Amino acid sequence: MAEMPQFRMPDGRAPRPPEADDEPPRDADRDDGRPRDAEVVGASERRIRRSHVAIAVVALLVGVGGTLGAQAVAALDGPRSERAAGEAALAYLQAVAAGADEAAERALLPSAERTAATPSSIAEQDRLRSPRVSQVQLGDGTARVDVSYVVDDRTTLRRVDAVWADGAWRMLRTLGEPVPLAVGLSVPVRVDTIAVVPATRSLLLLPGVHRVAPIDAPLVTMEGATVAVDGDPRTPVAIDLDPALTAEAVALLRAAAVARLEACIAAGSCAVPAGIDPQALPVPVVTSWTGPAGEVAVELPIAQGGVTTSMLVVGQMGPDLDRFETIRCALALDELRPCDA
Repeated sequence: MAEMPQFRMPDGRAPRPPEADDEPPRDADRDDGRPRDAEVVGASERRIRRSHVAIAVVALLVGVGGTLGAQAVAALDGPRSERAAGEAALAYLQAVAAGADEAAERALLPSAERTAATPSSIAEQDRLRSPRVSQVQLGDGTARVDVSYVVDDRTTLRRVDAVWADGAWRMLRTLGEPVPLAVGLSVPVRVDTIAVVPATRSLLLLPGVHRVAPIDAPLVTMEGATVAVDGDPRTPVAIDLDPALTAEAVALLRAAAVARLEACIAAGSCAVPAGIDPQALPVPVVTSWTGPAGEVAVELPIAQGGVTTSMLVVGQMGPDLDRFETIRCALALDELRPCDA
């Protein structure tokens, strides 16, 4: 019987992989004929170049990262940061709420339009309350700040625009809102501490509850009024006032007109219906009139036997609305002249 072949089992160890520093083949074993020293030098130069490139890339990334990191830190905490812009806007609102006129003035850009009156002109209980900042968006030297506050128990949400100027964030515009003003008579009125002349058609008012003072003068009366201004142009408000002439004022104007009629009838110098009795004429009616401050007008109807005309009577009141400085009359289309002339 033939013998079985004998096999030797491997010892279980994996063959050792070649290492980088293993000795390369001898020159005699190479086919390209290059010297071994030249190959070693070339490989070393390539490794050095790769190392330099890697170092340069790392340095570039570190520099970019550092720059972006510095910018991010500045955006969060620097004087031109979102936080700083929000704090500046909040400080302005707080100054208005506290009636701090100087602080509110410093917060505004010098070119910003100013309101008709300072924050302190509004009564403390009528000013805005609970100012807050909800969001800030930075631009190139600008900031849009979303804020909220309470006026007359209603919360207002609006945006405040700020710009970086003179080393600080300043408000581009005031919180004020243009409020149209209409007064039935050409008389001065007072809004908060603001003396408003009759020619005024609009007031730029800060957010708050504004109070119009009543008038109780011998010639004019008017009830007081309040208007809540929230500062948001999307919710406009207006001040519409209706002062009235007193019975005393109307009686004085009528008496001047009657005296004028009696004088011109006696002189035969006026065209009025025959047989008219000036003393029997009705009470004059207040009419619309555009004139200087304190000037008011009434119209006295004259009718007799189917003939109708009227007399215009214009009185100029004194600054205290307690007397007429002048009274002028005009019959029909005549020119105004002093009633006692």
